[in-house]
Amino acid sequence: MKQISKDKKRLISNLFSLTALRGANMLLPLITLPYIVRVLGVETFGLVSFSLSIVMYFDILISFGFELSATREISMHREDNKKVSEIFSSVMIIKGLLFLVSTSILTILVFTIDSFRENAILYYATFGIVFGNFLFPLWLFQGMERMKYITYINVSSRVIFTLLIFVFVKEEQDYIFVPLLNSLGAISGGIYALWLVFRIFSIKFTIPSREKIISQIKSSKPFFLSRVANRGSQYYATTIIGLFFGNIVVGYYTMAAKLYFAFMSLGGIVSQTFYPYMSRTKNIIFYKKVLYITIGISIAILIPVIYFNELLLNFVYGVQNEMLSNIFIIIFSGAIFGIVSALVGFPILAAFGEIKYANNSLIYTSIIYVIYITLIALFFKNIYFVAFSLFISAFVGLMFRLYYINRVKIFRPLETV
Repeated sequence: MKQISKDKKRLISNLFSLTALRGANMLLPLITLPYIVRVLGVETFGLVSFSLSIVMYFDILISFGFELSATREISMHREDNKKVSEIFSSVMIIKGLLFLVSTSILTILVFTIDSFRENAILYYATFGIVFGNFLFPLWLFQGMERMKYITYINVSSRVIFTLLIFVFVKEEQDYIFVPLLNSLGAISGGIYALWLVFRIFSIKFTIPSREKIISQIKSSKPFFLSRVANRGSQYYATTIIGLFFGNIVVGYYTMAAKLYFAFMSLGGIVSQTFYPYMSRTKNIIFYKKVLYITIGISIAILIPVIYFNELLLNFVYGVQNEMLSNIFIIIFSGAIFGIVSALVGFPILAAFGEIKYANNSLIYTSIIYVIYITLIALFFKNIYFVAFSLFISAFVGLMFRLYYINRVKIFRPLETV
């Protein structure tokens, strides 16, 4: 009973920490985005968003699924400092090598593609986010279930560099400061996080054997594929819109999508908080209660958001545009499916050892998603059909996961316990 009480106290602490973090991640962009859109204009904002979509592919490569594989390993060995140090060292070495690969690829793109060369400074300024990802061992804090430190670091750095945007971005020509300041925030947060790792957890950096590094790569590879499928497909839409519809439409789509993913982070908070807990305890009865409560809260927020979308968009961005409003409605129509999909994915399937099914649901969904967007862009060139891809992704992903949950009977046997 004492251990259960301790676990639940830690869960509550982690939940509040992640809620504060996600709240800051939602609110701070909502403070800066209206200002940025007004100062830069929709087209330049679209250009900045397009460059971010390209750079985020490298961010996914650097992460390599460690936020799931390394989190799980550390959560199971967190009392063994030697083992945790070994995992930490192996992951950081792999991420360092992937960062060098990413830098090389970006440089090749800049020197070989005209549109990249014309905006080389923009891409390199945005690329600083990738370096910040390399430095920040998010997976370590999650695995140790000490998420309050993540919150302190991210919120403080974000607040500082959010305020600096208002200082440095005064006109359209100042657009370079937007990615530059975001990158500096990520890098400073990463440096401070590493300092905390060595100070608080007494982690020692060691040179792991080749076999241990290869083992980390192999264990993370399925998660990496699922992250490529999930996060990569999100940025694929922005990339396609930029190539086929131009920066103005990218701007409208990004404005709606930013609010959509801010809302979707509600599911992410619960998912990230409970994933290490469920990996250890398998407490499905408690998690089902949390699942139903989260779904209820999501629906209560979603209905007025969709109904009053024009007022919301005008309030946030100061823009009244029919295309923007229509894209917003289409995107948000599938939000509840995405929330539920996040809640029954890794905290349920992966935590119960069904990692293959959790990953496959993302991979198969993303294949359908990418094929759909590509065909629509090539043959119809209709932005509303492209925006509908997020509905398809959320719904199909949920169907895959419910099918797998039913197939392995995770819920059923425990209902009589």
